[in-house]
Amino acid sequence: MSLAPYSHERLIAELAVQRASLLTKQVLQSVARGEFAKSDDTPVTIADFAAQALLIRAVRGAFPLDQFIGEENADALRGNAELRQHVWDLVASVRLDDDKSKALLARPSSIGAMLDDIDSGGRGMGGRKGRIWMMDPLDGTATFLQGQQYAVSLALTEDAIEKVGVVGCPNLPTCTSRIEEAVVDEEEYGICSMGTGVLRPAIELLAIGDGPTDLSMLHILGTSKGNVWRQQRLRDIAAQVGAVYPGTNLWSSHMRYVALVLGGGDIQLRISRRAETEPSEAGCTVTDLNGQAIDFGAGRELALSCGVIAAKRGVHGRMLQVLKEVLKKNR
Repeated sequence: MSLAPYSHERLIAELAVQRASLLTKQVLQSVARGEFAKSDDTPVTIADFAAQALLIRAVRGAFPLDQFIGEENADALRGNAELRQHVWDLVASVRLDDDKSKALLARPSSIGAMLDDIDSGGRGMGGRKGRIWMMDPLDGTATFLQGQQYAVSLALTEDAIEKVGVVGCPNLPTCTSRIEEAVVDEEEYGICSMGTGVLRPAIELLAIGDGPTDLSMLHILGTSKGNVWRQQRLRDIAAQVGAVYPGTNLWSSHMRYVALVLGGGDIQLRISRRAETEPSEAGCTVTDLNGQAIDFGAGRELALSCGVIAAKRGVHGRMLQVLKEVLKKNR
């Protein structure tokens, strides 16, 4: 029997994200037990480093020639023995229970190997050739510490084209079609495979549709926190069509993408100051603010893409034009 293209990559990615999601939940349980002071951001640091180590080692064990882009390098761990030991203890202890996962998922063999794995992501620069795995081991650090929504994300690009994308949603209730920041499942951990249009374990992909004909009814996914200039531009865009901003308030941008796929919104925007202004299996269109496909070959900062607009197909073109007009007016 022939396998679908990238089916093994997808399987490894899903298992790796599941394991990293379990790890982050264990850190949250430590926070809930009062093992860290409320003002201490050590849990975020530990979870970030440890999740990245597990993601990279899982992929490297299956695809040893592939490259990586991750958020963290290991400099802070090399200079802090206590923090390094915390991360290693967590990495060494977290396991998925089923036999298939044990057989397929490689683990760091030592503290030194763990540090090297983290560095291979943190020092990766990307590029237009070859297979490169991009990750955000913990998107939404502020809400993570509050026990709210956050994401563990992993994607494979080949010659700058995305082939596999997996987003773990550790606090997401599995039976939901509308994501809310503080409505969480503290016991389980959800996972959704975005690149294939499949959500697991018990979330069904909703029919996305074209979005509202009347743009004043637009459901905008956003956040009330963050950069003041960016927030004002997004409110200006919403006001231009008479819509409310934000319709759903989520800090993690990756969770907003998941909300879009689940049917709990029509559009998400990320605005860049330098902005002048591809279809996915989920039924949405994702481009930069110039209407161009996201350039995944432009290095770790994706510097050649001006922001992001992800929207239902019937909404994307109309809102792209509104966005250009508002940004031009506010230059």
